[in-house]
Amino acid sequence: MIAAARAAASWARARRATWTSAPLPAVAAKGRRGRARAEAPAAAPPIETILRQAPEPPPLPPPLPPLVVPPPIATPAASAPRRDEGPSAAARAAEAARAIGGPLLEWLPRIAAVAAVGGAVVYGGPYLWSKIPKRPAPAPAAAKPAAAPAPAAARPAAAPAAKRRATGTLAVTSTPSGAQVFVDGKSRGVTPLTIADLATGRHAVELKSDAGTVQRTITIAADQTAQMDESIYSGWLAVRAPFDVVLSEGNRALTLDDRNQVMLPPGPHQVRVINKALAYDAVHQVELKPGEGTNLTITPPPSSLTLTASEPVGVWLDGEKLGDTPLNAVPVAIGTHDLLVRRAAGGERKLTIIVTANPFALHIDFTRQ
Repeated sequence: MIAAARAAASWARARRATWTSAPLPAVAAKGRRGRARAEAPAAAPPIETILRQAPEPPPLPPPLPPLVVPPPIATPAASAPRRDEGPSAAARAAEAARAIGGPLLEWLPRIAAVAAVGGAVVYGGPYLWSKIPKRPAPAPAAAKPAAAPAPAAARPAAAPAAKRRATGTLAVTSTPSGAQVFVDGKSRGVTPLTIADLATGRHAVELKSDAGTVQRTITIAADQTAQMDESIYSGWLAVRAPFDVVLSEGNRALTLDDRNQVMLPPGPHQVRVINKALAYDAVHQVELKPGEGTNLTITPPPSSLTLTASEPVGVWLDGEKLGDTPLNAVPVAIGTHDLLVRRAAGGERKLTIIVTANPFALHIDFTRQ
């Protein structure tokens, strides 16, 4: 805007240099009393021609925001055009420049002040912010002092690295195959079977099938394979007893042959032995091996014999003297026995007695024949 005002002022000065001092033509006008004024000689072209020949002034800048425009500055009376002649183009251009430049010059100090304030905010703000004292951050909690390392003598000895558990392998086969394999009571599969994660040491191995059961104790060595090959078929149980017995297992009766033997599947058996006449009833546990004979000898616990007489007598049992009466709770094996008593004055008696599992008591009266 300032450049436009300066250009307009230069143009006005250039045009003023072309002005003439010759009098303008007189314009007919009526005076107050009706008299016509004398016409002045026409020395200059009409103002319309001057205006047409004058170059167009440069376009004005876009309008500024509404401002409070101060009153126009009064011009000296010498430069004011005469009342009876219109303003020239130069005068109008100068007037326009003054109209634009006046308010602009009036606002220049304000614009400069605003720019100075903005520059101070933009460039001086960070500097002022850096000078403002900052609130100190809270101090972190004091860390606990680390415990001093224990002296070498007081430090516990480091635990030795865990050793790899020593294991071995067990290969199990059976005839017939398909027997269940139990190791230490835990099922591991059916034969043929290879178990590769057994700990070293002794293990109880049991094979079970419809043909019977086989139990063995196997020792496993580290990084070695133990072999177990078993034939599962029946074995023989031979019974030896001092009296006749009846055998059974569970609800099944076991019949002895003429050699007092009975065929049973291999494995453990709970054999019940009964003699009702002797009041003997006991259960015996036996282990049969495949194809082998196992003996079962019945040895009942002794019973007791109590013997009294009407007079002192000597007592012999199965040819062996037990002592003189009275005899009280003398241990005697159950079964049938030959009893002999002899009087001190002479004479004797022979008896056959049956001693059962229950205590046996006898009284002999020599006063009766």
